Amino acid sequence: MISVLIGAGGCGARSTLDLGPPRADAAGDVTPITPTGGAASLPPVHVPPDVPPDVVQPTARPCESVTLTLDELRPAVTLLVDQSGSMRAGYPTRDSEQTRWQVVKQALLDPEAGVVQSLQQSIQFALVFYTSRNGFAGGTCPILSEVRSATNNYEAIRALYDASYPDDDTPTGAAVQQVAKEIQASGRKGPEVILLVTDGDPDTCAQPDPQGGQAEAIDAVASAFAQGIDLYVLGVSSDISGDKLQQLANAGQGRPIDAVWGVDAGAAEPFQASSSVVGLTAQLRDILARVPLCEVELDRDVGLDEIGGGNVVLDGHALRYGSPDGFALKDSRHLEIQGRACDTLRAAGKRLSVRISCD
Repeated sequence: MISVLIGAGGCGARSTLDLGPPRADAAGDVTPITPTGGAASLPPVHVPPDVPPDVVQPTARPCESVTLTLDELRPAVTLLVDQSGSMRAGYPTRDSEQTRWQVVKQALLDPEAGVVQSLQQSIQFALVFYTSRNGFAGGTCPILSEVRSATNNYEAIRALYDASYPDDDTPTGAAVQQVAKEIQASGRKGPEVILLVTDGDPDTCAQPDPQGGQAEAIDAVASAFAQGIDLYVLGVSSDISGDKLQQLANAGQGRPIDAVWGVDAGAAEPFQASSSVVGLTAQLRDILARVPLCEVELDRDVGLDEIGGGNVVLDGHALRYGSPDGFALKDSRHLEIQGRACDTLRAAGKRLSVRISCD
């Protein structure tokens, strides 16, 4: 999703998005933009009876004016990984040779099949480990070890994973709250996603044992969603209760907390890790495929009548409204770049310009 400010700039201003090196074969659809069904009429303006007609004018809708670079626009995915002591347990069973910690590492960071290596050019990955240390009075909670989000971040993420090990408790709510605060402070323009990987029920900083932190975790996840941060949750072991995993998944997608996947139409999908590295890697790819990569988020509502007076241009070629390889108005706040144009934007496009309601 690409955030484009539609603000009070001078008409005629153009948003220019630098999208890396050009690719010669990606023209997309170059037919001039024509909204399906023609331009819609503007709503009527109410004129009070005692006001001269030349005083009241329709409010002009502003021309967009912003310039952003591609790295600002790439979606950012924070891998928030439970670093509690139970991650040392075997997986898929406690007697298994590989631990939960190792299986997650392989699925994320295998140099051939891991998701970070293969997707690091189109997604800004961050890695955050979270834990706390029971019995250390006045200690920091949550304890976060992190690599900040960036494209091509594989080596930095692998270095942190190699240098870390599981240790003590699971303050999930406090960790989500802190990560969301850091995301908001970053000022990044692209979509933000947290992928929470955990193997047990949440506890709290105030009470690490027993695990009574579910309500706090739900509140933190729901608050992150309200701030525009989607959250997906992956449970690594049966130690995390299925109903608690479902509640966190629902909160992370703004769904009814008690909805059940496969039963209620509004439920979010909770992910329970596969018993193999191959299966877990496929699950991670499935989750990351839900991250929007080719949407343009506008700063105000836009109608079809405005699309007819604007344009979306990729590498010098105007994209046709409604074309499978052009763009669509997904809703009043989102343009969706489609087909070959989306492939180009993700991989090797050079320049995308969006201009709406400009003379």
